[in-house]
Amino acid sequence: MGVRDGIPWLHDEYWIVGDLWLRRGRAVRSNDAEVLEIAHLLGRSPDSITWRVGNFASTDNPGRGPKPISGEPLKKWKELRGNRAALARALAQARARMELLTNEAVPGSHGAGVRIVSPDVPSQEPVTVVTREAVRHAEQAEAVLREKFRRWRDPKGKRLHGISIGTPLSTLRIDLYDPVAGLLIEVKASTERDSLRFAVGQLYDYRRYLDFEVDLAVLVPTKPSDDLMGLLSAAEVAAIWPRAASFTDSEGGRYLSAR
Repeated sequence: MGVRDGIPWLHDEYWIVGDLWLRRGRAVRSNDAEVLEIAHLLGRSPDSITWRVGNFASTDNPGRGPKPISGEPLKKWKELRGNRAALARALAQARARMELLTNEAVPGSHGAGVRIVSPDVPSQEPVTVVTREAVRHAEQAEAVLREKFRRWRDPKGKRLHGISIGTPLSTLRIDLYDPVAGLLIEVKASTERDSLRFAVGQLYDYRRYLDFEVDLAVLVPTKPSDDLMGLLSAAEVAAIWPRAASFTDSEGGRYLSAR
């Protein structure tokens, strides 16, 4: 078995196997060199790769073999399979994201080393407060908020990750990475202007080291004011905040509905 067998498939994985199906059809077996390479990339067993090829075959030839793909993967696949340029771009992005998820470390942009880490490890970056007590309070509040979100969004502990970025001069720490939604999340204990401005700068700094596209969001304890929501919107950074026993986001649930 692969280390990720049993974990729901990401859209990125569909595109990689779908491309294999388009190029080679059903003429692949579990011991095929390319199947083995893809299995290693995705952290899946070779048999799971050939089975997924069968899902694509049944999609194009209904009534035969395993059940066809469906839902959002099918909808997006219909857009990609007829557009070579779009599929090539999606494949490049998919491979870069999967390499990060399944390797101990990958080279990033600007000479950085990028790796997945446990989201339990706190950030070592400075915060926009000045006293030792204020720093301690902010770190505790952020940790509580992060854990509340993780318990709600990822109760099995298999979806959300942290990312460590080793730059030539320092190590940066991304609070949360959701590969399903393609989202980097910075956690802040306050919705004050300075805190949100700092979060925007951090997120933009993180993103430039990654070799794939991601969206950005800040997780905060309450909904920001209309003025500061405007700041985040202008920067193309979403806001996520608690609502009753769950959470909501500023994009109409776009990021929190991704499965």
